Amino acid sequence: MNKKVLDLRLAPPVLSAWVGALLLPALPLQWIAVISALALVLSVGFLIAVYKGRLATLGLVSALAVGALGGVGVSLTHSARTLAADPLARAWQGNIANIKVIAQVETPPRKYAPGSNQQIVQLKLQKAQIQGSAPVNTGLKIMAFGSGMPTYPRGTILQSAIKLEKSPGSANLDITNNGGISANSLFEIRGQLLSTPVVRAGPGGAAALKQKFATRLEEKLAAVKSPAAATLLPAMILGIRADASADSEALKTAGIVHITCVSGMHISVLISLVALLSAGFARRWRLLICGTLLVGYCLLLGPSPSLLRASVMGMVSILALAAGREPCSFSSLAAAIIGLLIFNPAFGSDIGFLLSVSSTAAIVLAVPYIEGKVQNLTTLWGSRFPRRSLKIIAGKYRDYLKKGFQSLLSVGLVSLVAQLACLPGQLLIRPGINTLSVLANVAIAPVVTLLIWGGAILVFLPIPGYLLARILAFGCEWVMVVARAISANRFAILPWPQGIPGLLALGALVAGIVFIWRCYFPKRGKRWQC
Repeated sequence: MNKKVLDLRLAPPVLSAWVGALLLPALPLQWIAVISALALVLSVGFLIAVYKGRLATLGLVSALAVGALGGVGVSLTHSARTLAADPLARAWQGNIANIKVIAQVETPPRKYAPGSNQQIVQLKLQKAQIQGSAPVNTGLKIMAFGSGMPTYPRGTILQSAIKLEKSPGSANLDITNNGGISANSLFEIRGQLLSTPVVRAGPGGAAALKQKFATRLEEKLAAVKSPAAATLLPAMILGIRADASADSEALKTAGIVHITCVSGMHISVLISLVALLSAGFARRWRLLICGTLLVGYCLLLGPSPSLLRASVMGMVSILALAAGREPCSFSSLAAAIIGLLIFNPAFGSDIGFLLSVSSTAAIVLAVPYIEGKVQNLTTLWGSRFPRRSLKIIAGKYRDYLKKGFQSLLSVGLVSLVAQLACLPGQLLIRPGINTLSVLANVAIAPVVTLLIWGGAILVFLPIPGYLLARILAFGCEWVMVVARAISANRFAILPWPQGIPGLLALGALVAGIVFIWRCYFPKRGKRWQC
């Protein structure tokens, strides 16, 4: 196995940054400032010791770990103090208020649950006016709930009346004395829309360009009249996910909803397409094109946690290749986690970011081992396959059959590894364990790359594309057929409690399996004593 993949020296800084992102926001702001200052001073001390030769690798790792904690603390302190100085936040003081606002849409409205009229939208307030006072400029970001809202594109400017609500943990909120409040008290601001928003202006910049591409894709898909394509392709290419519906629930039950969340898989497939199209260019130009694609694609789609994680990983790998070094997947992942947690500590408590990181880490660590096992299994399968059957199949077709079998087996094993890694995070947000997701991922594997490549061509190239849209519609229909068939199976979800009880039950199950395996299955001819 490649030792560079298993270079775990950045693991302590990752854990330090993540623990800081989870725990520091619950502390008073003055404590966060003190802790971050002490961590940075200690980090500098470790670096000085390393420079003087008194500490080697351990000193550098320790410096990075406490430095990551200090960086998260500084970021939290800056964000919280900026928010505490906001005029609207100081006038609000945690009390419920009716406010007229002008806001920009950060995340388009979506149904909160299937069959519900309640919608949720993320807004960045720009101007606000409390009754009896003059309008003030503000920069608060809130999650607002409402109903009857159309799909406003990201970047749309709205005017509405909202009711701000304090978070459950901010009963005695006093922003004027911001040293005694926690960062969570400032970040967890919710709102309720009191009137239907009025559109003041459309999106601009990258958001306007994204809306243009979305309109182009919608027009091309309208000719083929495929609800499956209209649901899947905008999500797979532009990150525009449909409202909660029976189809989206079928994707979740089947365990293949990840194809609608733009992440590392989509990025790698798109980069492979760009690398294929730029095969005739010099190496440095191909790397430049791929890097430009990553930056532009991230700016176009917006700062979702999984996309940012994949983009940072890709940029680190591209920079390593440009420097003439072989990229290390785990180091790239660790650098992305540390950088994003310092950039936005809220990612530490984001379930989507947790699922993205856990699945990627499991794949990075397990794929080399899996590839070796797949080659051994296919070699063993070929040796035991009836020779009479092999004579019927020509040599070249026999090779194609072997490669196809290897690909499907690899997809199944990688899917199983990713599912097991994501299982704790999934139990935090919904009960039950997907039992047939590996089968679903293997079934849709042959069409996923085609859908991403073809969807990108439909979106970004000004071509008619009716024939291509028809082909992609068949692929999307196949994905939905698989999702509906598996979700209709009564064994698709294993009943399991949600939250902490579910995690404790899962831990007990894993401990029991490990105990039985070690006690009753000898290793290297020796039986474990229990």
